[in-house]
Amino acid sequence: MKIKDLQKEEKPREKLIEKEAENLTDVELLAIILRSGDKNHSAVDLARELINSFDGIKNTLSADIKELANFKGVGMAKATSIKATEEIAKRYLKPAKKSEIYIKTPKNAYEVIRKDILNKDQEYLYLLSMDSRNKLISKDIISKGTINETLIHPREIFKKATSKSAYAIILIHNHPSNECSPSDEDIKVTKRIYKVGIEIGIPLIDHLVVSNNNFFSMKAHNLLKDKNF
Repeated sequence: MKIKDLQKEEKPREKLIEKEAENLTDVELLAIILRSGDKNHSAVDLARELINSFDGIKNTLSADIKELANFKGVGMAKATSIKATEEIAKRYLKPAKKSEIYIKTPKNAYEVIRKDILNKDQEYLYLLSMDSRNKLISKDIISKGTINETLIHPREIFKKATSKSAYAIILIHNHPSNECSPSDEDIKVTKRIYKVGIEIGIPLIDHLVVSNNNFFSMKAHNLLKDKNF
């Protein structure tokens, strides 16, 4: 007997549509997975027998596929549906794995930050903290506003970098004018931060000045001495 042959009040599919899945019992949910019973049992009856036999929905889903297939009225097709449902549940509950980002070129760094700086109407200074393999650990905003020595102190940058256990760092800031060339003040601040990084053992790998569609790498233009790229 299939689900469509049940009385309306017994049809779990219709109940799910009308009242949403959270209002269905374990038996009704399993019946939808089974889709049909056998000549003597409805899908709901079979689902109930399975759950009772295996002592609950969790044990039913985790049962061995051969044991499920050998259960009267189930067979291999229904057993595979049950096991597939179990695997979907496992994957849904598994914490999402963060994709790893490696910054090995100035372009990599630009791609990390580009969506954050699109059409900003003021300057933002970002800090990228990396591990010893150039894998990105974190991306943090250090300041908003004009980048200069008065507003940007190395202490704030390296305090954040230290808290992230950074092995090396990259600075990135945008020019709202969409002009990527660094100002004299940009270069002056960068050299100061670079020197402090060498002294405390967290080197400044690069400082990018970025716009919506382009970037300027101080490393690539030989404004920093250390060449890790």
